[in-house]
Amino acid sequence: MRAAAWSARSARLYPRAPRCLGAPQGTQRKGIMGNIAIGLSIVSGVFVLACSTPVVKPVDVQPVAPGSGETMVVDHSILIVDSSGSISRSDQFPHEKALVQSLVSAMPAGKYEAGAIEFGGVKRDTHKLGTFDRSALGSYAGGIKYLSEGTPLHEAFGEAGTELKGKGDHAAITVVSDGKPTDVVGRPVPDDRVLEAARAAAKGYKGKVCIHTVQVGSDPDGTAFLQKLSKVTGCGSHRSASSLGTSAAIQSFQRDVYFGAVAVAVDGDDDGDGVPNSKDRCPRTPKQARPVDERGCWVASKVHFDTDKDVVKAADREWLISIVVPVMEANPDLRVRVDGHTDSRGSDAHNQDLSERRAAAVRKVLVDGGVAASRLESKGFGESEPAAPNDTPENMAKNRRVEFSPI
Repeated sequence: MRAAAWSARSARLYPRAPRCLGAPQGTQRKGIMGNIAIGLSIVSGVFVLACSTPVVKPVDVQPVAPGSGETMVVDHSILIVDSSGSISRSDQFPHEKALVQSLVSAMPAGKYEAGAIEFGGVKRDTHKLGTFDRSALGSYAGGIKYLSEGTPLHEAFGEAGTELKGKGDHAAITVVSDGKPTDVVGRPVPDDRVLEAARAAAKGYKGKVCIHTVQVGSDPDGTAFLQKLSKVTGCGSHRSASSLGTSAAIQSFQRDVYFGAVAVAVDGDDDGDGVPNSKDRCPRTPKQARPVDERGCWVASKVHFDTDKDVVKAADREWLISIVVPVMEANPDLRVRVDGHTDSRGSDAHNQDLSERRAAAVRKVLVDGGVAASRLESKGFGESEPAAPNDTPENMAKNRRVEFSPI
């Protein structure tokens, strides 16, 4: 009785490896009166032929590339591969291995980190998370094999969480499994145990984690579980392995995993100068500062100097005071630098000196007009920062300018 009970328990927890498919029944057992003339080498040859694993070739697929309006969003990628007994005992394992190889082939080029965790029972074969190396990860995928009976997917997520902990931005976890989680010896575990482990892995990451699932086989319970798993963080997806039989399907899946829409900036005008943020080269224009040019910069547009001179004309002095003093009063903590610029005519040294003298002259006018000297600085930039190309008289006039920059 005890022997029978133990035999039944062993069969449940540790199911036998699959029987050799296609082996002639006569070669699996022969009585002593059988045909003893068959040589050992012939019997061995029949056995090897009968037990050879069917070869399934990976789909020939190229690395996926972002299309129009798409961009790479993943910074860290982990592939979790179920190599437990429930898959190995079926005819699905060769298909799973080939699919994993194809998924690696279709991973996009780029500067991101990738790793993999193959699990079965207490055994693991891990490709540590590191800079994506298609050759190394492809070699790893080609070596996938049956490991052990149980399907402790919750433990695999724990290890993925350890790999991702403290990292940030955007991570993708792709799970290839039949969706039948157990403990290390094959006893079923509640779905929630795996889902909580997945949430914990995502929680330790400083950013967004998306979980994508691929089901090997077609067990309905496995489908339902993997669909739930893909929704844990609200940004995953689910596929069946059978739906990924073409290069187009594999690329479509990897596009969902790795790419997202290019962010379209919602244009605003943060400094309120009338120039949208996307075009504003001076995004800190003070309140009430006018006039601003098409670049959003506060400019002394009506100040004109005679050729090679640094004297501010009398008519321009009153205008300068009228546009700067009210702004300084409205912004009591504001300090401003007066910036002098020239066009490209003349030597660099000459233009640098001229721009410094003109900026200093404008600063003096403002100090004389009542602005505290401690709130004003001046600096010359010569011809180094043109507002427009120096290709026409009109553009050169734009470059001979004085600007006001908050400091």
